[in-house]
Amino acid sequence: MTSNFDLMKLIADPKIEAILYSIQAVDKTVKEIASELDDKPSRLYYPIQKLLDTGLVQVSEEKQVGNLIEKYYTSRPLFGTNEEFLSIEGELARKNSAALLSHMFLTFNKGANLLKADLENAVETRAMYREATVSLTHAEWLKVNEEIEKLVSSRSSTEETTDYTFSILTYETNTKAIKPTKA
Repeated sequence: MTSNFDLMKLIADPKIEAILYSIQAVDKTVKEIASELDDKPSRLYYPIQKLLDTGLVQVSEEKQVGNLIEKYYTSRPLFGTNEEFLSIEGELARKNSAALLSHMFLTFNKGANLLKADLENAVETRAMYREATVSLTHAEWLKVNEEIEKLVSSRSSTEETTDYTFSILTYETNTKAIKPTKA
């Protein structure tokens, strides 16, 4: 099993991130990914194998082309759709913890990279970082998270829009992480 740190390190690799986003919406062969990334297919086999081993990428289809079998890869399960508010909690989160953490690391990494580029290049803001610590009861905390989801999900506009990703992680400030138990 891959550790959280190994997943985070893997996803922080710019080539890995580019591969994941390349096959987010359309399944592609290694040759198609290489063409899009302006790279050689031979340089992508190892990173794609690492992605397959961790479950971040899946083979969506295999086609016989002459004597060869061409594989199509997808990272779609990692991303979900733009139309949904991804909210995984409780037992579902525990059962799918690797996929959930991979998705979170990838999303945060992309946002952090955009924020870094904005700050270094003084371009129009494409990413923001906000943080607030407030005192709430557990019930109030749940309600605030519910209200954020409603606000983000209910937006509609008749004007031309741009897609934005809201990655919101809320947690008890003074609580230490519990180390996993070994089975």
